[in-house]
Amino acid sequence: MSDESDWHALIDRHLRGELNESEKERLAELLDSDSSARRDFVEHAQWDTRFAEVLRASCIGRDPLRELNAEDSADAIFAARKPIRTASRTLLVLAALTIVTLSATLYFLRPSAEGHIAKITGLSGSLQWTGDGGRVVRDLHIATELSGGTIEGMAPDSWFELKFNDGSTVAISGRSSLTFSASGQKKLHLNEGNLSGNVKPQPAGKPMLIYTRPAVLEVLGTQFEVEARLSATMLNVSKGRKVRVNRLSGGAAIDVPAKHRVIAAADREMSPVLVPDSVDRWISQLELGPNGTQGKWSPRTDGEDARLRAVPFTTHLGKTIYTVSIGISSGDTPPVILQPASRFRVRGRIASSLPVYFGVTVRHANGEFAGNFQTVRPAVEFPSGQNFEVILQLRDFRLDPSLIEMKNKLPSAPFDLVVESIWCHTLDKQAGLEIAEVELLPPAKMN
Repeated sequence: MSDESDWHALIDRHLRGELNESEKERLAELLDSDSSARRDFVEHAQWDTRFAEVLRASCIGRDPLRELNAEDSADAIFAARKPIRTASRTLLVLAALTIVTLSATLYFLRPSAEGHIAKITGLSGSLQWTGDGGRVVRDLHIATELSGGTIEGMAPDSWFELKFNDGSTVAISGRSSLTFSASGQKKLHLNEGNLSGNVKPQPAGKPMLIYTRPAVLEVLGTQFEVEARLSATMLNVSKGRKVRVNRLSGGAAIDVPAKHRVIAAADREMSPVLVPDSVDRWISQLELGPNGTQGKWSPRTDGEDARLRAVPFTTHLGKTIYTVSIGISSGDTPPVILQPASRFRVRGRIASSLPVYFGVTVRHANGEFAGNFQTVRPAVEFPSGQNFEVILQLRDFRLDPSLIEMKNKLPSAPFDLVVESIWCHTLDKQAGLEIAEVELLPPAKMN
């Protein structure tokens, strides 16, 4: 928050109904972005209501100090407020405080006065939406209209697409968390994870704002991708108008044109660079650490390679799977393209013989979600307590069953698309699945 005295003065003026439109917007932004500000606001409003009750009681002959808690005192109460000059003005102010306090609480918990601002146009995997004063919903459906809130992708194969009333779309994929609102201007908080967007031209002076921990992005009308980490934000602009990136540390700001990318972080210079050419070969490097992965990471030892162990996850249907995932096209690495004859080589180990599901999340070159595709290999290929190595042919991958209702708008195969991540899991019980290395092999050359 800004200076504490200014913050308290802003609350006081709100409770007296004295804020202009720009000050109301500032207050709303503070409450939206700062949990301590929200707690302070509620305590302030509740105190004002209590103070009003005390003085109103005194006006009808009761002793207000007898109704306070033992630790309260009349001196503390009256020292905390500015003196009020006349009794009539006191009653008017108290009445206003009581009404405004009650209405303020309702105002910040109710849906937007503009009604629904967007609707769900696509989803898969495990998701959770929080909105309408804290209501949590996990059973989400296409065409559901929303008035704002927070959507969270809970698993590596999670995906969610939102379409605003002006036709702009944004989507999150994998383990991501996005808070969105639109009171005259679209405001998104990408708390973590991956976001792609296709934004229609926005009203003059009201770009779509995307907040991440290190930066704020101003989007006027663009196709783009954002990857938000704890200490860095990567922006890739596919086409359309430039995006302005305002780094919060140091106050630097730059414009990123189409076909360029930039990384905003406190410990590096911001400089847009051309998006590198795509590649068709890739290999994991788990020995470098767990960044971009999901699972229990173990470092390399004298006898073992670094590896990821599958961890339990409960889906919205109450089913538990044991899953691990590795990001592929992320950060400032070149985009990795899957070709029809591409293959994945996966090395690992399993404690108990079970079928293993392998899947990829893919996107179009402009960042738009293109689907989850998966294949399953039988238990016989994974002997208990032994290392394994399997070759997965890309032509064997099929659209994830959870996306069947969207098959008409998604590719029928993962060919010629950017692979965002690869994931694998077992069902029902802990099989001790561990992944040591994943390699994307390009199409074999013909002699």
